[in-house]
Amino acid sequence: MNLLEIFIITNERSTFPWTLKSVEAQTVTVPVTVIKNMKWVDALKKCSADSKSKFYMRVDDDMFLHPKAIEYYVRRLQKGIKSLGVYECKLWEDLTHKPAGSLKAYKTKVTRKIGFKPNHLGKVDKVFAKKLEKHGYRRIRDKSMIGLHSCSTIEDQERYRDLWKKENNITISSSEFAKTFDNIIHIPHKSVEDQYKDISKLKKLNRKYSTKFYKLLKD
Repeated sequence: MNLLEIFIITNERSTFPWTLKSVEAQTVTVPVTVIKNMKWVDALKKCSADSKSKFYMRVDDDMFLHPKAIEYYVRRLQKGIKSLGVYECKLWEDLTHKPAGSLKAYKTKVTRKIGFKPNHLGKVDKVFAKKLEKHGYRRIRDKSMIGLHSCSTIEDQERYRDLWKKENNITISSSEFAKTFDNIIHIPHKSVEDQYKDISKLKKLNRKYSTKFYKLLKD
């Protein structure tokens, strides 16, 4: 059994080719599967069901990974952390100049046991985290920044928002929906190609935050 594999989930945003490029540029090789144009929760369930490894990673199509990101995860997961359910690291968002979002490595048998259930907004992370704790599994939140959270075109962002609303049959008040989704739609500050080049900034950022990932990068 492999230790780790990757599932890239995409609705074919303009950032997807760069996400794939970053995964293909990794210093270690793990199995990679691309899941296209599926309902979000169904795609999450498919990752869990199809995983043939002890752990699997869900990579969204707006995440650009540092070339040593997977190598870092493999090193951490090889330690055999007791009762581990999820190991997650941070992403850096250049647009807002702060960490934003995370990349999670899930233990396959744990996700199959707990499952993914969306809340009223179609999101699963908070529900999953509560169930993880209830079942006695650990969620390790590593402050290392192993990749970038990119910003796609306005058209991409609006299409994604509308698709999310349709797929999750959202009927909540317009004000709550706007607070959750419209406020995170941003005007791209750089081309996708230039955002991808910002991967080179991650070593300096990890040094600034004194992360475990920096110890690997400086070596």
